Amino acid sequence: MQYLRIPRTITLADMKTNNGSWSAGMYRRVEIPTSHTRTVRELIASYDKGSDPGSMFYMEKSTHYFIRTKALQAHSYLLCSKGGAIIPINPRVFEDMALSDGDILLSKDSNVGECAMVNGDVWQNHTLSGGIVRLRPTINRHYFFAFLKHSLFKTELLSRVPRGATIAHANELWLDCPIPFPSQTDKNDVIAYVAALTQAIVDKEKAIRARNEGIYVQIETELITNQIGKAFQYTHPTLHDLRSTLRFDTGLYCLGFRKFQHMVNNYRHGATTLTELGVRSRRGPNLAVTVIGKSLYSEVHKPGWYELIRPVNISEYGTLVSREWLGSPKKLPTVNRGDLILGCEGFEKGRSLVLVNAPERCTTNFHGTVLSWPGAELWETIFIRCFLAYLREQGVIDWVGVGGSGGHMSPEYFDDLPLPCFPDDIRERIARLYHNPIAQPVRKANLENFVDWHKEWNEGLGIWELDFELKTLQKTLTTVQDLIIEGNTVELPF
Repeated sequence: MQYLRIPRTITLADMKTNNGSWSAGMYRRVEIPTSHTRTVRELIASYDKGSDPGSMFYMEKSTHYFIRTKALQAHSYLLCSKGGAIIPINPRVFEDMALSDGDILLSKDSNVGECAMVNGDVWQNHTLSGGIVRLRPTINRHYFFAFLKHSLFKTELLSRVPRGATIAHANELWLDCPIPFPSQTDKNDVIAYVAALTQAIVDKEKAIRARNEGIYVQIETELITNQIGKAFQYTHPTLHDLRSTLRFDTGLYCLGFRKFQHMVNNYRHGATTLTELGVRSRRGPNLAVTVIGKSLYSEVHKPGWYELIRPVNISEYGTLVSREWLGSPKKLPTVNRGDLILGCEGFEKGRSLVLVNAPERCTTNFHGTVLSWPGAELWETIFIRCFLAYLREQGVIDWVGVGGSGGHMSPEYFDDLPLPCFPDDIRERIARLYHNPIAQPVRKANLENFVDWHKEWNEGLGIWELDFELKTLQKTLTTVQDLIIEGNTVELPF
């Protein structure tokens, strides 16, 4: 829903403020239909600002960490730690913020308007950058947080930020941004419903991260506890090694890769490669205008268009952070149920997902490689995806790949990736952490047990199912919020 609008009329004072400009774009402003709003300033008891000690105090390793504004992302309700978003810092300049579970963080600089919620109690040795503020709301924090994540808040804030600066700074403008409230007779129940939806979404995102960590732990435990042969001892590459790989542009000879390769090769049940397993790979189509002609892109579904899965939209957990569609008159190769899409370029190198439920027409681009395994069960392909994610987490994908600025991972290097021959029961157990549909709890959900009902369901779901339910809840939440913003009545589903 578009709230940033150009007014039909303006006042003389408006013209004076904009130096007599007749440009309609200069007068755009956010128009909220409901009059039942309160500003952020009215809804918080206080706020804390972070500090910037300077990059000279950044370290490669430390017991203390620095949360930067890029840790707050639109697609996530929780903090994101990858890509230098959270970095080690010198303990001498550390300012203890005493972060705790449920704290709400807002970015006022750089990626202005993004917010996230602190999850768990592992953030005691973390501090905030000067571009982040911690808010202390006086109302239900999940209702408050829900509207900070709504596009209305960011649109309103950005409309107030001065234009033209290289890096946007909101300063304290966010304090005057409005938060809408329901006006109907059962408004307290509506507020509680919005809060419950938000908390359920946060819990599902936590569960996704827990399943992902569980995949890594189970893989590592199986490898470490089933080692045979001699202990690892690093040796420099020989002429035979160079002749067998014919590569100098690689990390295949570094200590980290050699140590990991030794662990897989000395696994009790042996090792294999993707080719030996029978896995086939092909690059996605080149979508350049010079290759497929003119094409159109959309963020909403359009009949007859291809759903486009680009590696840049794949999360580290094997889910899609955003969806898009491609309209092209040319027939493009499609990806189907059970196919694995692997990012092979840039900083998305190694990110992957398995299409458990494939759209009718779906494709990827040249930066994505499609892996298919004829004759294999779905869970077998899912295990390959889980192990590829583990390889990325361990840095193996980067060592095998080539090039700077993220580099690339050519399919011709896939057989350099060491794969252990886990027993079927181990592979299937790991795969269930990614894909495991189960029935809903027997008891019915109501306003009082809504959060606990979803927590109970979360316990058995895999990452794929958790993500589907999370996105379903987000759609419901957005619908309810839009009704509140429009001043319309919200009908509770219970």
